[in-house]
Order: sequence, then structure tokens, then C-alpha cells
Amino acid sequence: MKSIISWLSKPYYFNPTIKFKLKMSLFHGLFLFLFLYVFRPFYLIELDLIILEYTLGIGIIAFLATFIILYFPALIFKEYFNEDNWTIGRNLFLMAIGITFIGILLWYFGEMYKAPYNFRKITLLQFLFYTFLVSLIPLTFFIFINEKNVRERREKRVFEIKEINRKNEIDTSKKLNKEVSIHSDNGKESITFHIDNLVYVTSQGNYASFFLKNEGDLKEKILRVTLTKIAIELKEYSYIIRCHKSYIVNINIINDISGNARGYLLKSDFITIDIPVSRSFSRESLQKLIR
Repeated sequence: MKSIISWLSKPYYFNPTIKFKLKMSLFHGLFLFLFLYVFRPFYLIELDLIILEYTLGIGIIAFLATFIILYFPALIFKEYFNEDNWTIGRNLFLMAIGITFIGILLWYFGEMYKAPYNFRKITLLQFLFYTFLVSLIPLTFFIFINEKNVRERREKRVFEIKEINRKNEIDTSKKLNKEVSIHSDNGKESITFHIDNLVYVTSQGNYASFFLKNEGDLKEKILRVTLTKIAIELKEYSYIIRCHKSYIVNINIINDISGNARGYLLKSDFITIDIPVSRSFSRESLQKLIR
């Protein structure tokens, strides 16, 4: 039981782009159409006269319903669908909801053909069982294999990056200790700090939290300003990098990196949290993030 819970809690990638959601929806609809039309499982062997029309209708409904499930809940429940917190369990739950929704629509679609063609009736529960059998089991197996492959590929890349950095032995002993000021978006407030005391910055809605070294501890300062503006203000400091849409980090404090199916994480002995890395970073860019 513990191993199942542990597996469900593993990080997984939820792609938020519309292009990906359209692609997955199209793939799901096309797969169902071809699978049902070619193999005709369960009661479909009885539908020779309208098999193309019927299975094509199923494919179109599956395409539209899949896109609805992938697109609209993510707009409404933004925190739940935060890609940095996505897990295998959440992905399977979304799939179960989606399959149930699609199954109900397809059952009502099939009911329109029962009376005119005198086809064998099937209950909604039976139809949902068939739908889960066709969809959920293979999709769960795919998630298991995909998570394993992506995680192992990223772990291998992390190992390669660490080996390269160990050989290069990058020198980070130079300190600027230059004082910088960041002004708020409205220009009425500002914070001032020595650049080498900056550990990381993270966004908090319309605000940014600056975490600064303060006599061996971290001190948080909050300012109403965007990370984009901060990154522009600090662009002259090559070791201050925006590694993620929600994080700017001083790479001089980073001493380790790990990878999972969701992405890469930066680690430091100086802070307790792991800082996520954007999936758009190349291996060469990742190498520069750890010292």
C-alpha cells in the first residue's frame, strides 16, 4: 500500500500549452476511432451497417470531451493544476474524471442508435466499465513507463552535468558585494541590498519575495514588482539567473541538482527548498546553474 501511495505521489509533468492539449485530444479521438472501427470489441460487431458513422462519431466526441477536460478545469482550479505540484496521482485522477465524462457522453450518443437499429441495450454502468477497460488500464501503463523513462533520462543528464562541473572546477571566489536598489512597479517603494547577499527571488502574485543573507540566516523582503523587471535590473550580474517563471536565483549558492519526471531541481545547503528549473533550459544552460 505504501509503495502505491509513494508512486502516486511521484512528480509528473502537466503540459499547460493549448497546442499540447489539442494534440493529446486529437490523438485520443483518433485512437478510439481507429481501435473501435478496426477491432470492433464488445457489442460493436453488431453494427456493420453503420460502423463507420458510429465509430467516427465516437472519435469526434472523444476529441471534444478530452479537450474540455484538459482545458477548462485548469482555468478554474489554477492552484490544483500548478505544473510544479503535479503528480502521477493527480494525473490519474484527471484521467478518471475525463474517462467518466467521455463515457457518459458516448453512452448517450449510442442510445440514439439503439431504437432505430434495434441494437442490444447496455446500461450506463456497463458502458463505463467497457470505457475504463479500453482507456484507463493502457493509459496507466503508459504513465508508469513514461515517468520511469523521463526520470531516468533526467537523472542520467544530472550525473553527466555533475561530472563535467567537477572536471572544470569553476572558480566562484570573486565577490562584487555591490549595493543595488530595486524599485516597485509604481516607483514609490524600493529595497536595497548587496548583490552577493541575494540568495533567490520568488513571485507571490503581484509581489516578489527577496531572500537575502543576514548574519548566517535568511531575511525575506517583499516588494510589489514583477520578476521580469527584476531580471532586467540584475542582468549585468551573470550569476543571477531567472531559472524558472517564478524564480530568480544566485547560482553561487547552488551546489547540487536533481531530476525527476516533472523537471530539474536546484539544491543548496544554504536553503531548505528546492528551486525548480524551466524545462526550456538546455544541458549547457543547466551546467551553468551549479557550481
